[in-house]
Amino acid sequence: MNNISIIGPGLLGGSVALASKKFELADRISLWVRRPAAVEELMDANIAEIVSNDFNEVIPDSDLIVLATPVGAVGEILSKIIPIAKSNAIITDLCSVKKCVVSLVDKLLSNSNREDLNFVGAHPMAGAEVGGFVNARADLFSGSVCAITPGITSSENSEAVVYKFWEELGCRCIKIDASMHDEMVAKVSHLPHLISSALAITSLDDKSDDVKLAGPGIKGMTRVALGSPDMWAEILLQNKDSVEKVLLEHIDSISEVLNHLKDGQHEEILKFLNKARENRINCFPSD
Repeated sequence: MNNISIIGPGLLGGSVALASKKFELADRISLWVRRPAAVEELMDANIAEIVSNDFNEVIPDSDLIVLATPVGAVGEILSKIIPIAKSNAIITDLCSVKKCVVSLVDKLLSNSNREDLNFVGAHPMAGAEVGGFVNARADLFSGSVCAITPGITSSENSEAVVYKFWEELGCRCIKIDASMHDEMVAKVSHLPHLISSALAITSLDDKSDDVKLAGPGIKGMTRVALGSPDMWAEILLQNKDSVEKVLLEHIDSISEVLNHLKDGQHEEILKFLNKARENRINCFPSD
C-alpha cells in the first residue's frame, strides 16, 4: 500500500494511523480533520505526512481511504471525496452498523460514474469508553475480530486488499453479509450497551446510599455505559430493527426469571444460572 488517507482521526481513526505507522503499512499517511485547530495537534504527533481539513490536500493520491467517521457523516463526506479520488482507489470504513452504510456508499458510487472506485465495508470490534485521538493506541486492534462486509461496488481485489490491511493491523477477519452483521452486533454489542446503561440507571443512582456497597462486579458491568451517548444513540437508532428484536428477547428472559422468583422456583432459577455460566465458559474458555 503506497498512500493511506484516514478521515476522522479520533480514537479508532487515530489508532489506525498509529498502527499503520508502527507496522509500516504505507509510504505516506494523510489525515483529514474537521476542525482546523486539530491540525497542529496532529502534526505534532508526527504520525502522518499530511494533516489537513482540506480534502484536496488529503485524498487525490490515496490508494486506500479509511472513513473513521460517525455513520451520519458518511454520505456528506463521501460526496466530496468521490470526485477527487485517485483512479482505482479503494474505500473502507469503521462504522458500527453496516447495512445502511454499505447501501448508501454503493448507491453513491453507482450514481457517480466512478466505476473504478471500490468500497469494502469493515467493522473492527475494538474500542474504548473514551474517545478522541488522545486515547488512540497502535495496539487497539491487536487480537480483535474485524467484520468485512462487501457490497455491490466491491471487487475481489479490493476485498483482498481490505482483508489484508485489517489483518496487518492485528485483526482476525471474518467476511459476512452486512445485514447479518447488524443482527449479530445487536446481540453481542448493542444489547450489552443498553443493559449496562439500564443497570447504571437502576443501581447507581447518586441520590441513593446503595452505591456505598457497590463492588467491582457492578463497576465492571457498567463500564461500557461510559461510552459517548451521542455516538451510541446514533448506533442504536441506525440498527433499531435488530436491536428491538433482541431487546424483546432479553425482556422475555428477564420476565421469565422474575416469575420464577415470585413463585419461589429454585430449580428453574438454578437452571437459568447454570445455563448462563455454561454459555460464558463455552464462549470464553480462557478467561
